[in-house]
Amino acid sequence: MANDRKRRSGARRSRRSRFFRVAFLVALLALVAALSMAGGLYASLIQSLPSLEAQGEYRSAQTTKIFDSAEKPHLLAELHGVENREVIGPDQIPKSLREAVVAVEDERFYSHQGVDLLGILRALWTDIRHGSMVQGGSTITQQFIKNAYVSDEKTLDRKVREAALAYQLEKKWSKDKILNEYLNIIYFGEGAWGVEAAAREYFGVHAKDLTIAQAATLAGITKSPTNYSPRRDPQKALERRNLILNKMFQQGYISGSALSEALAEPMRLAKSRRTQSSVVPYWVEMIREQLIAKYGANTVLQGGLRVYTSIDLEKQALAEKTIKEILDKPGDPTASLVSIDLRTGRILAMVGGFDFQNEQFNIAVQGHRQPGSAFKTFVLVSALQQGISPSTTYDSGPLTVALPGADWNVKSTDEGPMSLADATARSVNGVYARLMMDVGPQKVVDMARHLGVETKVNPDPAIALGGLKTGVSPLEMAVAYGSIGTGGDRLSGSVIFDPDHPLFPIAIVKVTDASGAVIDENRLVKTPVLDPRIAFSATDMLKGVIARGTGTAADIGRPAAGKTGTTQEYRDAWFVGYTPQIVTAIWVGYPDQQKEMIDVHGIKVSGGTFPARIWAAYMKKALAGVPADDFVRPPGTDWVTAVIDPESGLLATQWCPQRKTMSFLSGTEPTEYCKLHGPKEVSVPNVTGRPLAEATTLVEKAGFVVRSVERRDTTSPAGVVVGQDPAAGATYLQGGTVTLTVTAGGPRPASVPDVLGLDIAEARRKLSDAGFAVNETSRPAESPAGTVLDQDPKGSATLVTGQPVTLVVSSGPAPTTSTTLLQQVTVPDVTGKRLSRASLTLTRLQLNVVVGATVGTDDPSLAGTVASQSPGAGETLPQGGTVTMPVSGRP
Repeated sequence: MANDRKRRSGARRSRRSRFFRVAFLVALLALVAALSMAGGLYASLIQSLPSLEAQGEYRSAQTTKIFDSAEKPHLLAELHGVENREVIGPDQIPKSLREAVVAVEDERFYSHQGVDLLGILRALWTDIRHGSMVQGGSTITQQFIKNAYVSDEKTLDRKVREAALAYQLEKKWSKDKILNEYLNIIYFGEGAWGVEAAAREYFGVHAKDLTIAQAATLAGITKSPTNYSPRRDPQKALERRNLILNKMFQQGYISGSALSEALAEPMRLAKSRRTQSSVVPYWVEMIREQLIAKYGANTVLQGGLRVYTSIDLEKQALAEKTIKEILDKPGDPTASLVSIDLRTGRILAMVGGFDFQNEQFNIAVQGHRQPGSAFKTFVLVSALQQGISPSTTYDSGPLTVALPGADWNVKSTDEGPMSLADATARSVNGVYARLMMDVGPQKVVDMARHLGVETKVNPDPAIALGGLKTGVSPLEMAVAYGSIGTGGDRLSGSVIFDPDHPLFPIAIVKVTDASGAVIDENRLVKTPVLDPRIAFSATDMLKGVIARGTGTAADIGRPAAGKTGTTQEYRDAWFVGYTPQIVTAIWVGYPDQQKEMIDVHGIKVSGGTFPARIWAAYMKKALAGVPADDFVRPPGTDWVTAVIDPESGLLATQWCPQRKTMSFLSGTEPTEYCKLHGPKEVSVPNVTGRPLAEATTLVEKAGFVVRSVERRDTTSPAGVVVGQDPAAGATYLQGGTVTLTVTAGGPRPASVPDVLGLDIAEARRKLSDAGFAVNETSRPAESPAGTVLDQDPKGSATLVTGQPVTLVVSSGPAPTTSTTLLQQVTVPDVTGKRLSRASLTLTRLQLNVVVGATVGTDDPSLAGTVASQSPGAGETLPQGGTVTMPVSGRP
């Protein structure tokens, strides 16, 4: 037995041993195959890759040319890759700069062999998830190869070639040489190639004299010169500088004290060394940035591209001239303008500044200023979309809204209730603050983004009046307002040149290579973002701003819509407006400071002053010769109101616990009634002892119908409920009638009911319910017997309750003329009968009836019965004789 167990145990060990040997052999073969494949791939790549032996094999640079939109394009600028490059030796590149670049771009630079496998895997995974090449993962060595030998395109083939060359280069050059050459060749923005040119362009010093903070700033630019240039976006550049400084500390390059000192250093820039090379330098610089974002600096500045842009030089000159003529005095603020053709989606003109030599910051695209009331338009459109109509009214006075952290205090002149249409025309803060609380801040943020505002906007109620954490640019406002002016379509291009700005309108129309082969053609894309009926309603209201509101200075004598905007302390002023053909945004202010404009040409600058005037002067001439077409009214733009149940969204019934009156564009209102709610069996409320009005409200609120009857009671106040049927607490189906008995009180003036033509019984009931006594006489008439022929006093006359109303009642047709003698009739016994029955009996015998005074009785069953009669029963009277009958009643 023991030997058997040993044999079985040995067999199992033998099988496990064979399994591991086979597995090892398979793995070894797979590794050999992979290495062979990689070797073959590497060998094939080596044959097609350029040699690294000589710098002479760097690609020869070709000039890129930028043109305007004319039929025969005018050359606007030429871009040269070597326009500002100064190569320096390794001893002139400070250690802090090398360390900053390594810390942020390639922290394993000194340990890999040209390719960072972890970085590649991370980038590959990101690319797979996005379905395209979106992340680099390249080392500094690969970046150098890309700039020196390989194109900028983001393709897998380029990455493989780049990696292979990087591996070769690491075998030939030292790490320090690779890093030094890289810093001499890369683009730092603002036309600066290499670290020496960048140091002099941004800080006015040689590279060797850079501080740690300045070195970190330059290291941060290389990832995206468009986005991280301290001249373009100082705040973003400062944040990236500080990020890199912290990385340098974490990786052991600088001490804690050096970090603190560098973080505290202010970012002071030198005057730019660049010269203006175009009549439209801000435009050319924007185009340059878009091209670099799309194709890379190497391709743009050395690739010989031909770039055809949308700018109309005549309208550009008009825009600049208009601003200079209106803001024409020393010390005046400046203005920015963006004008877009709503038929093509192309930017026609853009004024980003007037002194490119000293200030390259483009306020039209890069400026983020508070929009003031110009942001109300996004609240308006959101409200219209939620069914708040132009005729909806709100209080216009000041308002305080309790919010977490601090109250929102809104100043506004109290002009009483005001319609949304009027409040828009007059830009009333009180109305729009209340409207914002109904609409919801997040809805407004979403609407602004859909229309074209790319800047992140926090959902704070204060944005209703333009109080944004970060402002917006004139370009964003032009795009967003244009989305309304088109009838709800946001306009953009089919080619996204800058991934950070996917909603950019068309500025670059077409890009070709030097031979004319098309690389990209930017076609118009219309993205529906708003119901055309909502867009038209908003436009119709914004037309009121120009016609009778805050923007009358923008009247150009043709259909146009727009909105003014003025910030607190008059630091920013806006007018954004559009016709069916063009949208133009105007901003007026001081680009480099928050300066109050309270005395410009003797006035305070609001949106309705200089911005509106600039807009009107530009638009009149820009639209010269263009037909003055009005905005097209789509079907169904009339507003209707409906009372709905908020829970179901359908028409409310009397059983719905909540009811809300809402406005709808004609054809969109609900037509079905709510089926969620119906009548229920509920307890009848106790209303005894309550005034009739209060009791009626309580009973109707419980879902019942109210019927009231009066009972005379001189001892109780009039109008008090003294009885109810069903009784309080009874279970009763909603919709049923609850009868309330109400005290009539003592005599009082009241209106006499009109009972002409009624049956005598119905006439008596109406008069009795109204508190009047009844006297009756009868006469022959063609009307049926018992029909009221006349009454005194007449209907609607005022009479004290308790007083009699005399009724003349038909006794039927008169006897024929052949009857010469009146017949004698025996008076029947009607004592004890109900008054109505007794009267009917006597009138049928053609006897007249007079109701005598009420005879008091304590027996309620006798009330309304005949107490006595005269003549008595059995006596005879000629037809037409009168029987007097006193009636029993409560004492």
